[in-house]
Amino acid sequence: MNNSALKHAAAAAEKERVANKIAFVKSDLFASIKGKFDTIIFNPPYLPQDKGIVDVAIYGGRHGYEVLEKFLDGCSRHLNGSGIILVAFSSITNRQKVDEAVEQNCLESETLQEKRHFFETIYIYLIRKSPLLLELERKGIKNASLFEKGNRGVIYLGRYNGKTIAVKAKLRESKAVATVENEASWIGRLNGAGIGPKLLFAEKEWLAYEFVAGKFILDYLGSCNATDAVDVIKQMLRQARKLDELGVNKEEMLRPQRHAIVNGSGKIVMIDFERCHMVTRPKNVTQLCQFIARGYVNSLLRQKGIAIDREKLLAAAKDYKREQTEGNFSAIVELYHAI
Repeated sequence: MNNSALKHAAAAAEKERVANKIAFVKSDLFASIKGKFDTIIFNPPYLPQDKGIVDVAIYGGRHGYEVLEKFLDGCSRHLNGSGIILVAFSSITNRQKVDEAVEQNCLESETLQEKRHFFETIYIYLIRKSPLLLELERKGIKNASLFEKGNRGVIYLGRYNGKTIAVKAKLRESKAVATVENEASWIGRLNGAGIGPKLLFAEKEWLAYEFVAGKFILDYLGSCNATDAVDVIKQMLRQARKLDELGVNKEEMLRPQRHAIVNGSGKIVMIDFERCHMVTRPKNVTQLCQFIARGYVNSLLRQKGIAIDREKLLAAAKDYKREQTEGNFSAIVELYHAI
């Protein structure tokens, strides 16, 4: 920040007799700014950094967009619910990166104007809080930030009551019907059976649950010892068994790589229940057995020193499929042991 520019602006305000209506604050973006505002105007430096030249007034970082990214990361905390942000930037900044930063912070934007000037195009964006962000803030959820985006939904991380939580919302362009409502309903019901992340909020367009920090199942199996590997496999089987007993099909057990997380306490937590539904003959245990019997998974477990007879496993799964008794389930579990 140029101190001379601040002094000149303050002097001009005095001259025009508006000094009592304007405050001039030297700050690294919002570092020294308090309060919330209806309108924030930002004209950031946006040129990619040239080697050997130091000029913070024109260079926006190594690629040109870093200063604007940092601004967008903190702007929500200083913007009123119905407030707006006006931002000017150049095509040299990389418009795609700006759009990604807007989405990253659960904001939305529209282009008010764009104009070509020689070697660049100047854009004026109007940015505001998205309807989802406004809802989250009303619930007391803070610091929403994009975590993962899929074909049908998007997941944001946020803070609620001092804990990190996950917020899952339907993509606006998705044509899937009632997936969020279905998943929220099932997580709430299955929490009672000790399955799934703890549900916190269930709304029509989004749900929120306690974030599960840990490793996906295959990553965990690749790094743990044999005893822990056997333990988590048995945990998965027991949760699959509970689902079968409840008459629920999760429809993810053939491919649970991204749907089962081992947390820091070594507990398996299943996620993604949007495809859950009631059936007369659920297949959770048998599908999980098929997953474990696959060449890659079977080989990975053997490298850990876990003896599994693939033929015996599939035969035991077939017996269980025919008659889902506790005895037939126990026969599957007993096949897993460290060498």
